[in-house]
Amino acid sequence: MSVMSGPNDPVQLSTFFDYESLDLAQRQVIQEHTGEIRKRLRRSAQDVWEIGQRLADVRSRLKYGQFLAWLKAEFGWSQRTAYNFINVYETFGDRFAKLAKVDIATSVLYQLAAPSVPEALRTEVLKAAASGQKITHKSIKSAIKQSKQAANTASVAPETEEPAIKKPEIITVIPQSVELADSSRTAQPELEITAGWYQLGAQHQLFCGDTATPSFVNAVPQAKLAIAVTAEDWAHDWLIDQVDSVVVLPQEKFTIGTLKELLGLLSRTGDTVVFPWLPLPEMIAMAHSLGRLVYAGDPSKQRCQGAIAATSLQVQPLASEPAVTLAG
Repeated sequence: MSVMSGPNDPVQLSTFFDYESLDLAQRQVIQEHTGEIRKRLRRSAQDVWEIGQRLADVRSRLKYGQFLAWLKAEFGWSQRTAYNFINVYETFGDRFAKLAKVDIATSVLYQLAAPSVPEALRTEVLKAAASGQKITHKSIKSAIKQSKQAANTASVAPETEEPAIKKPEIITVIPQSVELADSSRTAQPELEITAGWYQLGAQHQLFCGDTATPSFVNAVPQAKLAIAVTAEDWAHDWLIDQVDSVVVLPQEKFTIGTLKELLGLLSRTGDTVVFPWLPLPEMIAMAHSLGRLVYAGDPSKQRCQGAIAATSLQVQPLASEPAVTLAG
């Protein structure tokens, strides 16, 4: 199978992706994008942006699981590779003309497009590149580190006051032999849930609020696995940079048995896992029983309350974000 990307430039398409399962209009658009992406793999800054634009459009047209299958069939790419391009497109969308004029390494672009990088730093780097300065992978890595350190320092008030935001801290690693919380244990007094961070036991962190916001994103460490189960629109591309493996599942097909299988296949005892939604109250409890460290969240206070109750662990508020709006 091939698609014409130019008058005399046929592009071969993989026979391993099932294009026949798509309707004709979708198939033609995705095949056109495939050919254009292949043409632009010389990867100038402008090419990276345009590849990201096409990848984002293909992603929006395919169902759960199809995007990764298409990536692997056509390019042999992982999710992380694809999202490097997509992040550049979505981050620099209104600065396309500037990217076309600068000589900047693609590795630097990928770093700058990470959701955790301050916008002021991106602007500064692009301005320096436009003036002819050579921006290296090492220098931008150092600049990002310094920027994050400065932000962490600024988030803490003077010593006479409480910290503006207490970042959750992993204290201990639980052994694999820990059992699921027993509902027959003495119940803890019910805590009135408000927006913000909570610590469950000595090792898990729960955020009541929107997990696509900086309050959650900036607090989550590098993790082994993220399991995103939602019927909502996807707004969590930051996970691709923060987590080794990301599994996205439709809510109607998700069970606690599926969660247990995924945790066993894709993580080990002591690994950090991320749950950006909590459709089932037993999710943190299951991860706890398998010895994983959890960073979880949900905008629904009822879901957060249910997750806390299912663990029967001691719960302690860590911080409050009154600007966050809770559902329910």
